[in-house]
Amino acid sequence: MKNLLLLLLAFSSFGQTKIQILDSVTRQPVSYANIWNEKQIIRNSDSLGNFEVVIGDKKPLKITAIGYEEKEIRSHQSPILLKPVSYQLPEVVIRKPKNTNPIVVTKASRNGQAFFVQYDVKSVCVVKLIKGDTKQKFLKSLAFFTQTSARNRKIALIFYSVNAKGVPGELLNTETVVCNLKKGTKETRVDLVDYAIELPKEGVYVGLQHLLIEDNKMYSHDKNATPLSYFYEPGLYFSEDSDSKDSWCFYDEKWKLYPTRSLNLGVELTD
Repeated sequence: MKNLLLLLLAFSSFGQTKIQILDSVTRQPVSYANIWNEKQIIRNSDSLGNFEVVIGDKKPLKITAIGYEEKEIRSHQSPILLKPVSYQLPEVVIRKPKNTNPIVVTKASRNGQAFFVQYDVKSVCVVKLIKGDTKQKFLKSLAFFTQTSARNRKIALIFYSVNAKGVPGELLNTETVVCNLKKGTKETRVDLVDYAIELPKEGVYVGLQHLLIEDNKMYSHDKNATPLSYFYEPGLYFSEDSDSKDSWCFYDEKWKLYPTRSLNLGVELTD
C-alpha cells in the first residue's frame, strides 16, 4: 500500500494542465504558436491555441507566433494574451507575379531517408536555399514527400531571408502557413503565387517546421515501451549529398549547416 501511494504521488506530481493562447485584441485562439524552453521549441499550441505544461514546473517559457510580439511566461495561468504586431511596410511598389512562364528548379523526391522528430526534441525547423539567379523571380509552388501513419498530420511552411554571411536571416512569413498531409508516403504541393514571394539575387531559404502537437504524435507499439516512446510525424526526406551544402537546421539557438544532407524539395518559379 505504501509503495502504491508513493507511485500515485509521483504520477500526480507530474500531472499536466492545459493553457490557451489568445489574441489580446480579438480574443481568438492563436494556432500553432511556438513554446520555447531556454534554447529550443518544445511544443506548439494546437488549432484552438491550447497546449499543456507540467504542473509544478516553474521554468520560464517563451511564446512566439507569427504576427505577434514575443512573450515570456513564468506562471501557468490561462489564457495567455499575445499582442498583435503592426507591420510597417516601406513605401515601395509591391510586384505581383505574371505567372506566364514557370520553370521547374528541382523536383520533389522520396529518394533517401525519411527523418522524424523524437520526443526529446532537438530540432524542428529545416530550410533549403533557393537561389534567385534566373529570370523567374517568384516562387510558384513548393512540393515535398512526407511519410505518415495517419491522415491529417500537419506541417508548417517557413521562409527566411539570406543574411550577409549566407545563413538564414529574418523570418519572412507574415502568417502561419499549415499543410494537412495525406496518410502514407505522399507528395504535397502548395501553390505560392498568391503570396507573391519574390527572390532577391542572393535567394531565399524555403523550408518546413514540424508542429509539436498531439495530432502529430506516433506512439510506439512496443508493449514494454515507456510513456515517452513516441515521435512526431511526418517523416521528411533527405538525400545524401556532400556537394550541395544547401540545407540547414535550427539547433541550440543557431542555424547549422547539414554537411552531407539536402532536403528533398520540389521548387517551381515563375515570372
